[in-house]
Amino acid sequence: MPASLLSSAKGAFSAALYSALLLSACSATPAAEETSKDAAHKPAAARRAVSPATPATLPTRTLRITNDTLAGDPFGQELTVKQLVAAGARVAARKPFQNRHVPGQTDTIVVLRHQGNIFAFYRTPEKDLLQDASVTNFQPAYGQRLKRRLQKAHRASRQSIDKVRIGDTERANYVSVTFQQGRLSAVHVEPYVD
Repeated sequence: MPASLLSSAKGAFSAALYSALLLSACSATPAAEETSKDAAHKPAAARRAVSPATPATLPTRTLRITNDTLAGDPFGQELTVKQLVAAGARVAARKPFQNRHVPGQTDTIVVLRHQGNIFAFYRTPEKDLLQDASVTNFQPAYGQRLKRRLQKAHRASRQSIDKVRIGDTERANYVSVTFQQGRLSAVHVEPYVD
């Protein structure tokens, strides 16, 4: 399939995935918020008492690394839909996708959820191609392998780096690693799929 078509489909999936994760992580408290009109009618002392103090936020510090092995194979072995389902993953979505290279062949994009982790595969009759993965739970075997393989990036980031972006030489495969207080908290795997 043309790289531009898959890239746009992959980009749309990634954007939707990140939006869903961000929305689930955010919780608004509209009852505690005031409109500017309501606040203007209160005395200055009352407005100060209601206004929450905003902590100073530090800029995100990102380290970029080129490592063909980690970017190309972060899990240490190729994951498949069959393996993940056997480990307890459930199919969250299935979408037919017309194969542009093989006339008349319809492939499938399969989204799996497993213990809080999300995987998207481009599934052909011959092979499952990992298209996107978001891992926040490192307890499953694949999470343990991923964590071990990322130890080098983890050591480099201890308390001074918030994110590590690992790419390959061709800039096709990426692994984005997020740390909170020096501890690995999330990994987003973006392999190139043609």
